[in-house]
Amino acid sequence: MSAAQEYVDAVLNGDVIAGKKIIQACQRFNKDMERQRTNDFPYYFDENIETTVLKFTESLPTTDGKKLKLARFQKWLLSNLYSWREVGTGNKRFDRAFISMARKNSKTYLASTMGAIALLIESEPEQGRQILFTANAVKQARLGYDMMASELRQACKQSRLLAGRLKINNSRITDKSSNSFATALSSDTSTLDGYGASFAICDEFHESKTRKVYDAIKSGMNNQKNGLLAIISTSGLDTNCPMYEDYQFLSKILAGKDNADRYFIAIWEIDPEDKETLLDHPEVWIKANPLFEIEEVKTTMMASIRDDLELGVKQDNAVPVLVKNFNVWENAKTNQFMAIEDWTKAQIDHKPDITGKPVWIGIDLSKTNDLSSVSWLVPLDNKQFFIDSFSFVGTKGGIDTKERRDNISYRRLEQRGECEISTLESGIIDYSRIYDFINKLIDDNKLDLQAICYDPYNANTLITDLEKQNYPMVEVRQGAITLSIPIREFQEQIYNNQIVHSDNKLLTYAVNNAVLRYDSQNNVLIDKTQYTTRIDPLAALLDAFTIGKNYFTEAINAKAKNEYYKSDQFTF
Repeated sequence: MSAAQEYVDAVLNGDVIAGKKIIQACQRFNKDMERQRTNDFPYYFDENIETTVLKFTESLPTTDGKKLKLARFQKWLLSNLYSWREVGTGNKRFDRAFISMARKNSKTYLASTMGAIALLIESEPEQGRQILFTANAVKQARLGYDMMASELRQACKQSRLLAGRLKINNSRITDKSSNSFATALSSDTSTLDGYGASFAICDEFHESKTRKVYDAIKSGMNNQKNGLLAIISTSGLDTNCPMYEDYQFLSKILAGKDNADRYFIAIWEIDPEDKETLLDHPEVWIKANPLFEIEEVKTTMMASIRDDLELGVKQDNAVPVLVKNFNVWENAKTNQFMAIEDWTKAQIDHKPDITGKPVWIGIDLSKTNDLSSVSWLVPLDNKQFFIDSFSFVGTKGGIDTKERRDNISYRRLEQRGECEISTLESGIIDYSRIYDFINKLIDDNKLDLQAICYDPYNANTLITDLEKQNYPMVEVRQGAITLSIPIREFQEQIYNNQIVHSDNKLLTYAVNNAVLRYDSQNNVLIDKTQYTTRIDPLAALLDAFTIGKNYFTEAINAKAKNEYYKSDQFTF
């Protein structure tokens, strides 16, 4: 039996306590084993390669010169990445990998080992292999590189052959026999120009606010037939980042809702239901800390984690502990508008058919060179509201500047159909485009417009044009008296699955950015002053929700009245 299969069996029969996503990954492995070498799945698992890789890895001395026996989960990881091969070429099946676990679980060791494998025992390409360690900061990128250099220096002391083959210095490790090298680079994309990595690591990817580094590495690998780009990272304190977006997509793959046969996925995390009882059930900590299968490590780490968790609970600040020690995605802003797990649970796979439905449309108009949004609320037959949004992006100062400032790729969101970037030379938003969009939204879907709900700020010209269409217009004043109750009801309806959305990335970005502020009467508002990041799609949506939120209640009341008027009671 292969080492990979041993870990899979241990997880699936309960010998190793694992979270939902690791269980799904193991089920995926078994499914792939059953369908290997078929027309629909032209890959196969090579146990001989597994033996070679694991033997080589365990032969590498640690930084202190000792031998390290791989844990079962480490064997499973390495075996998956290198033993799955493509029929006909023998190249690696996986060209991308997403590996996530809590801190202090040997992520750096894993990265260094993968670098050594790519440098010394890979054979495609035969010459000029490039191994890149990258991260937001050079210091972080060097962690894996420095560990790899230390391991190889120790190995060179034990092998004259290897010593003659390798040249190891502070910034580069060179394999002279194949003219291949390994090096560490920062997030500055200019440093990546000219590289064509055969293997690249993105360390602590949660710190990256854009995909520029990832995309630069990936584009440089386009000619690599046997390349691998691996994200190895803990979760983060901000869900408005590329890694969280990848996490959501890859979670769908593990759940069988999408497919990506060349993407390896391993996510060790506690399950949502574990969060409230972590102190009472330390046995589930291994779900995020797979290195706990080594008893000595478990004993040492558990004491430290328990201290951190108890202190976090006492200080009402457990979020950093959940993120780093249990690999949970959290937003760390104070008074966060909505928990990310609540928003994610409200997501549906496909947009519903809204043809002929009632609709409330909200408008939030910012400065003409910034971001303006149109959001809408549609009641569905199952007594849920469907929400969606579209935004218009000003580009004064340049789209690159705006994307850096807002930490989001508007160009990619435009390709997704979630926004429109101004094409005017001035960079300002053309309000006529917003006018046309609203008309098209209503006409194309034959919507029964109930109201256009607007914040009067900056809205004079557009509102005048819409009024000429004889649309029902409702002004929504931006204050606690108007918005406090709708904000609380919106949160409650999301939590109770009475509102659904379809993975609108820009709307999700706004929800994740939003924080609350309270007045002396405990009235609540979205705080538009504390953070500079965009919340406009949410602001527009709350305007629509404020006016349309009672639709189902009013419909029930109207039905009851009609039945009363038709009944015998409504007679003398």
